[in-house]
Amino acid sequence: MAILSDETIVLGARPYSNTSLIVTLLTKGHGKLRLVAKGVRSAKSRVGVGLEPASESHVEWSQRGGSDLGTMRKCETTRVYQRLWKDYEAMQVASRFLKILDVVLGVREGERAHYQLLRTSLEALEKGLDTAGMEGVFLLMLLKTMGLGPGLDYCAACEKKPGGETARFDVATGELRCARCPEPLAREMRLRAGAVAAMREILGLTPDKCYSIRFAGSLGSEIIGCAEAFLQYHGGKYLPKRSGRTPVSR
Repeated sequence: MAILSDETIVLGARPYSNTSLIVTLLTKGHGKLRLVAKGVRSAKSRVGVGLEPASESHVEWSQRGGSDLGTMRKCETTRVYQRLWKDYEAMQVASRFLKILDVVLGVREGERAHYQLLRTSLEALEKGLDTAGMEGVFLLMLLKTMGLGPGLDYCAACEKKPGGETARFDVATGELRCARCPEPLAREMRLRAGAVAAMREILGLTPDKCYSIRFAGSLGSEIIGCAEAFLQYHGGKYLPKRSGRTPVSR
């Protein structure tokens, strides 16, 4: 049985017994984990407070070879994002990020880049950054960390240079087609020139700079829709439905 430790961010938790939880964590160096946290629901436990969604902890756990479920041994809370518990809109966006990563990553899947992206996103929310448009940025950066970032080559068919017109995005290839190209696309989405420019800029940023970008509010829904469609098509993952309205204006 291996004894391991790492820095973690809580993605979620569910009851396991009257006194225990199964906690899902994204770690800095071991990917996504599912651990049994024994006794943390009891009145005497001090650990349960540090297992709230989005909280950061240093965790030690034991893991049997071949098992997807480990056992938590120690948990030391290192950071709680206070703003998330005071700002409903910020918590809605943060919850969406946690759920997306839980769906996209399997147990023991995930790289340091995923951890860094989530941490950067939570820090941006904690600083009071406008939540509008953040989901589109998060999804595109997630695609980039997975090696699935769309190329957005324009125009891939006739080599026309970008202009101010609406483009056709090929979900299958990640390429763009100009409106004049007659080539049919099996699954296409329409993107305005501003959305294409914003997506290119986002994909060129590093995780620590990804929320520095500003773009027109009307483009948010296009960016989110495009990123979701591309992730679902190439990653084979159907993202959880949004609870309520996720703001897309900026």
